[in-house]
Amino acid sequence: MELTMTISVAVIAAIMVVGVLCLIPVLFQIRRTAQQVEKTLETARMQIVPVSHDVTIISQEVNAIMQSIHRQVDKIEDSVTTVRDGADRLREFEEDMVHRIEGPLMEMATLLSAVTRGAETFFRLLRH
Repeated sequence: MELTMTISVAVIAAIMVVGVLCLIPVLFQIRRTAQQVEKTLETARMQIVPVSHDVTIISQEVNAIMQSIHRQVDKIEDSVTTVRDGADRLREFEEDMVHRIEGPLMEMATLLSAVTRGAETFFRLLRH
């Protein structure tokens, strides 16, 4: 039984040595991968600063453009209101002029028509 125990311990030890030997390449690969990840992160970290700066500048420019657009829209709204008010005043002026001129013009046309008919009648009576 002692021999079986010694053989079992030796087999277990040999299996553990083989297992450790198999883990060595895996650990080296993990170490290389970690180094590559570290290099990639350092490169990314170095590129993030300029990109962040550029994004900040672009954001400020977009904000300035949006403010300019808002100011221009406000000016356009004011201009449209001014034109609309001017058109309303022009229409009121036109209506006022029509009312002021229409009455006297109709009276003059009626008077002219009456004078013309009277003159025609007078000349017709003179000819007969």
